[in-house]
Amino acid sequence: MAAGATRRTYHHGALRDALLAGARELLAERGAEGFSLNELARRVGVSSAAPYRHFTDREALLSALRDEGYDAFGAAQRAAAAQATDPADRIIRLVAAYLRFAEENSAIFGMMFRQWSWAEVRPDTFAPLVDAVAEAQEAGFLPAGQSATALARTIWCTVHGLTTLRLNGGLTKLGLDAPTDQLIRDTFAAILRDPAG
Repeated sequence: MAAGATRRTYHHGALRDALLAGARELLAERGAEGFSLNELARRVGVSSAAPYRHFTDREALLSALRDEGYDAFGAAQRAAAAQATDPADRIIRLVAAYLRFAEENSAIFGMMFRQWSWAEVRPDTFAPLVDAVAEAQEAGFLPAGQSATALARTIWCTVHGLTTLRLNGGLTKLGLDAPTDQLIRDTFAAILRDPAG
């Protein structure tokens, strides 16, 4: 390079955010296994080496997307719980938020709960439901003879199965689907009871 010459480089001011946004698009279009970091770089308009400034490899990028998913999922759960009128309503709202989050973020949701990502599942993902179940037990909406964790596990397994069946079209194919609020209330009417009698 001649004396006094300056090397021109392209600098993307918000590269990490742009890469994550591009990855979310590719994830929605092709799934977690359907794109490479090179494709992502082309999508974002940067060199093929640029993603490695923020992510050591493709798995690190997917891990960051899962982290975003857990953050958004947690925010949705907290917002739902804050609107509850009583402990039973809190459980219903948490379950509804779970299903809606999965429907609105199906690609991220799928990555969050796949076998190869269980090492990253955050314990706080389950805590709001355990707390809600404990409150519902104290208020008489759920039986007190079982631990809150065991009942929360039953509810979580039920809503996760319901969500999976909804996302893969199973409920529709079997003629069992309904509007989200009705689906949730019908499903959990057998679990929650009126403490007044």
